Amino acid sequence: VMPWEAAFFYPIGDFFGLEAATSLLRCFARHAAIEAGEPNLFHELEVATRNFEPDDDWSAQWWEVPFTAVMHGLCAAYAEIPGVPHRLEILEATENVDQLRAALEEGGVATDADPFEIARRNRDRLANVLSDVHDLYRTWVELTDLSSSAPVRPQPQTDLDPGAYLQHWSEVELLHRAFQSIADSGFVDACEGCASLDDIRDRLGLDPDAVEARRRERREQAREEERRRRTFDVAGFSFEVGTTSYGELFQYLNGLDAPVGPRASRDTFTSLTPPLPRRSRGAGGTGGNASNRRPSAGHREYRDLVGIVGEIHAYRYLRHEFGIGSVTPDSWVSEIRLQVLPLVAGEPENSNDGHGYDFQFSHRGRRWHVEVKSTTGDDPQFGLGISEIEAATRLARKRGGRWRILRVRNALSVQPEFDWLPNPFEEGFRQLFRLHRGEMLVSYRRRRS
Repeated sequence: VMPWEAAFFYPIGDFFGLEAATSLLRCFARHAAIEAGEPNLFHELEVATRNFEPDDDWSAQWWEVPFTAVMHGLCAAYAEIPGVPHRLEILEATENVDQLRAALEEGGVATDADPFEIARRNRDRLANVLSDVHDLYRTWVELTDLSSSAPVRPQPQTDLDPGAYLQHWSEVELLHRAFQSIADSGFVDACEGCASLDDIRDRLGLDPDAVEARRRERREQAREEERRRRTFDVAGFSFEVGTTSYGELFQYLNGLDAPVGPRASRDTFTSLTPPLPRRSRGAGGTGGNASNRRPSAGHREYRDLVGIVGEIHAYRYLRHEFGIGSVTPDSWVSEIRLQVLPLVAGEPENSNDGHGYDFQFSHRGRRWHVEVKSTTGDDPQFGLGISEIEAATRLARKRGGRWRILRVRNALSVQPEFDWLPNPFEEGFRQLFRLHRGEMLVSYRRRRS
């Protein structure tokens, strides 16, 4: 559809209860464009309707404004468009929507033809024909020149020319438009005069079974490429997003050697030194999401996977450090837990990404709140979300409340590494972090051994 379709706002419909009139005026605009042989006229009339501004005093007494006054105002706006004034008689002297409909139908206007619906149908049919023609084109290339690489399928059109809003395109016109998207004069010339897909197959000497076989082969290749795109190596485990369950992944990771890191149970932090002056670097994700430097860094599924794996490693690490009696499945309070360890019947649910931390538990009389930050690399920078900042600042002032960051580095490897970091908002630790408040980023430096 045209960009202006989605933005349409009709004051006359909102203020005067004339919603039905707007659709009828749209039919009139289509009719006028067809009669004038000027497809752009439809767009111009639509814009005039959209931009119509009632008198200022109308809005205060809209219930008293007669239909004829609104129509006269619209006709005045339409009259400024070249080629339209002599067509406005059909709209004049109508006192209500029913009269407007009757006048349009008497004037030969099709009042049941929605131009936008016509355009949508043309767009969708063109996409289907383009797909079919391109399948024939690829098959023709593959069978006639084995050394040629398969042509890339063109993207479906999003912007349509004005004529698409006026009439349903015939199959011949759809084929013509599809040919325009294929930059191969040899193929287009070979198909000259063809009026259907069957004509193209016959002209090119393509066996329908061969075309269908090639199509199935390409679909299978596309599925395989998608499967590879969604499959990642996690510590030697082949994980396919959407197929492999996170429960299976948890069981596999739980069978690895116990994770080793700083003595979190003794609140022994990673040896840190004040960070260097700020540099321009990429940011990690918030919550369980991850930062990474792989080519697929923008891949949402990949980032989510790193965040989930990081929390699995964090769960294993915390249980090893604090004991399974302190860190139970209930201690895992982020929503990721529900994907990894689904609740059983009767088990209470306390998972919520708005807590500002991913784990909450008690150990030796102290309450711990742990936020996990994961990455595939060794990046010492990560983001803090609003809920995390609120929890960190609140607990920094509360006696006995510990809010800590567990940084999981190289999360997808067999031996992930951990940094146990203090609350950067707690007094005494600010100098160990560089806070970029405008971006909610935190940076730190590990002391070299």
